[in-house]
Amino acid sequence: MSAKKKRKWITSAVSLLIGAACALVLGAVFYGAMAYQLAGGETAAQATEESGERLMLGGAQFISEQTALERHGGQDCTVLTRRYQLEDGTQAEAITAQPAAYIERLSEEKWTPQLMTGFALAGLDAVYAVRGEDVMLCAREGDTVYALMTQADEQTLYALGAAAELE
Repeated sequence: MSAKKKRKWITSAVSLLIGAACALVLGAVFYGAMAYQLAGGETAAQATEESGERLMLGGAQFISEQTALERHGGQDCTVLTRRYQLEDGTQAEAITAQPAAYIERLSEEKWTPQLMTGFALAGLDAVYAVRGEDVMLCAREGDTVYALMTQADEQTLYALGAAAELE
């Protein structure tokens, strides 16, 4: 093997290793962001279960509501999905899920959390994540996960998160 080919092979191998390391770091950041920003205590979980609060999107036209039982993180999760149409015709989903094992779904669906803070969803601190053209705000209170998913820019998503309410 010539020196030139050997150098090219070594460069390719190093690039591959760096890519794999980056993927591992992004996965760790995702779980860290969810654990840190979405952590909730027992008191909050009890209050959420008693009140049965659900995420709704103010200022948008309600389209439909669906409840499903899904299995994530080894647990059965009750998932309430409300669909809305925004003023520009874009659709958005407001999701309320229990228990918090639902967060595993977000990892399975390849959502990538962004290292941006200051986002809120219905008054709760939220994680901002992207997947292709889709964006999401995700918050947790106790054992309940709230998520808002749509196709929008950061400013629009920020405004939608601020307009969202728990009922």
